[in-house]
Amino acid sequence: MFISSLPPVHQSSLLERMIEHFRIDAVRYNTGSSSAYSPYETVRRANVLARLHNKPLYIDLKGRQLRVTEWANIPEGPIVLNHRVVVGLPAKVYFRGDDCCNLCEVVDGTKLYVDPLPKAPVGRGQAVNIIANSLTIEGGLLELDHEYIKAAIAEGITRFMLSFVESWSDVRELEEAIVRHGRGSRPLRDYEIVFKIESRPGLEFVQAMTRSYIPGGATYRLMAARDDLMIHVGVCEMPDALALIAKIDKDAICASRLLMGLEQGEVSMADISDLEYMRSLDYQHFMLSDGISRNHFDGAVAFWEQYKKR
Repeated sequence: MFISSLPPVHQSSLLERMIEHFRIDAVRYNTGSSSAYSPYETVRRANVLARLHNKPLYIDLKGRQLRVTEWANIPEGPIVLNHRVVVGLPAKVYFRGDDCCNLCEVVDGTKLYVDPLPKAPVGRGQAVNIIANSLTIEGGLLELDHEYIKAAIAEGITRFMLSFVESWSDVRELEEAIVRHGRGSRPLRDYEIVFKIESRPGLEFVQAMTRSYIPGGATYRLMAARDDLMIHVGVCEMPDALALIAKIDKDAICASRLLMGLEQGEVSMADISDLEYMRSLDYQHFMLSDGISRNHFDGAVAFWEQYKKR
């Protein structure tokens, strides 16, 4: 399975071109992206095309992922998060492009002060990662997540991805929301939930699983969300982490940091070696990141078509 991440739905030409492309097997909408429309209208527009072209549509919920809630006016103001956090200092904060800063202070649980300052503007909706000896993120599904769950169910969508899954309680919270918002319209077994594994606690959660013990009513799959996962565990631990996820779930999805050579112009030998390595671990399903999908879609699918013909 080859999965593309959709652009904001107001980019209707690119949206349709992605969904209709014969090399794309499924599509994913990232609810962390800003939309010009309500959650329901956003989902409806994507789903009309997905149904037309018979493509599965996944709604990617943010859950406990840390994201910026407003444009940061640095250095005059703090970086404000969507969840309250308790952090044991010293700690580091990673921004887009692997930019790293020291975390100096956390005020009121949501306001970060860092040094040196980030190299690029820190915008609303941007994901951030905090690396510390101790980190507690308070809360789970956000109000916006619930709005997207309701919209998806209203549109008959049964596939969800959940960011930063670290325990069965994260999964149960989503299942309870599906049951509550669905009001019995479908049994829970009709739904598929993809656990995005993006942190060290997430790996510990996977380690405790076996193929014979994955309880629950919905269909579960794992995803190696390599971008954030590599920040949290480090490059040297990635091989073992990726092998573990593939061992536990033969249908696991490999996501992010794919075909990154396109950012410099074309797919590189390193990209091909990466794909071959992931396939050697028995990954058969791949998902392009938001950036590669949005900015290099034509190059990605052209390469994939050639790669699959080998």
